[in-house]
Amino acid sequence: MKIFAPYLFNLLNFAEYQGLDSSVLKDFLPNRDIDLCNLEEMINAKEYLAVFYKVIEASKNDYCGLNFGCYLNLGALGLVLEISLNTSSIEQGVLILQNFLDSKFPIVSVTAIEDSQNYILQLDSSVEDIELKRHLLDMVLSIIYRELKLMLTDIFVPQIKLPFFESKFYNDLLKTEIIYNNKYQIVLPLEVIKTEINKNKVKQVELLLPKFIAMLNASKEGDKIFSYQIRNMTLNMCAPEIPNFEQVQKQFPYSKRNMQRKLTKEGTSFRSIVNTIKEELSNYLKNEKHLKTKDVAYILGYSESSAYLHAVKSWARKRN
Repeated sequence: MKIFAPYLFNLLNFAEYQGLDSSVLKDFLPNRDIDLCNLEEMINAKEYLAVFYKVIEASKNDYCGLNFGCYLNLGALGLVLEISLNTSSIEQGVLILQNFLDSKFPIVSVTAIEDSQNYILQLDSSVEDIELKRHLLDMVLSIIYRELKLMLTDIFVPQIKLPFFESKFYNDLLKTEIIYNNKYQIVLPLEVIKTEINKNKVKQVELLLPKFIAMLNASKEGDKIFSYQIRNMTLNMCAPEIPNFEQVQKQFPYSKRNMQRKLTKEGTSFRSIVNTIKEELSNYLKNEKHLKTKDVAYILGYSESSAYLHAVKSWARKRN
């Protein structure tokens, strides 16, 4: 069974944030010189799973798979754009997702089930190791959940069902209520299959994604500096809304206090990092003539235009 090689590249990058040396993890590959960024390259699933298991083991985190899925948010935004170019239907969008997994990541499958009231996406994996299987399903679940939220209008909120009674970590990272069930499921009302993809949200993604990627690439040179690592993780986790401190902190092997202390030592804070990101995005969005102030405020996560304008004034004061 083969897996899309760039997915291993993403996993190796994520491993660096867990304090692991990606060059050591490459020892699991028969060919260390393989170009993992090559969009035509595939690798053996056993190689990917060996690296994934090592990352889980080293992180000592019961939710490593879920964290990794949230780290892959930028890639998920790209897939939403790809789906929107090929269809306007939610049902067809799900079919594209299924085909994508079949061809790129076949160790996880998604089955669409309809009953009298619901449209259910049920996730499963062919991996036998129970712990590894859970982390893989957590990862794919978080990606598909966020993709669906972007494709759907606000009246349709995907409901997540999981085979766990303890769900606080999922609540915190995915910002939604989790219901107990014996399978991994994302549940939607049946009428959702007749609806179209939310083009307004897709346009936001189309507008922001190139900027997010450009900002991420621009900060590569400082990737050994902790504040840059926080900035890069924050950018990777944009969905497209910017994650909060708790969400980002869970991606690192540090307590909240240790993380704040490390940032203070470098003369900065998480709030300062986020404000810098918001200011850069604000300057970028203001060049889009069709966007009104309230639109920019909404995209940047401000509840009111007045709060956004207040932030703009504070950024200007700091520059002067």
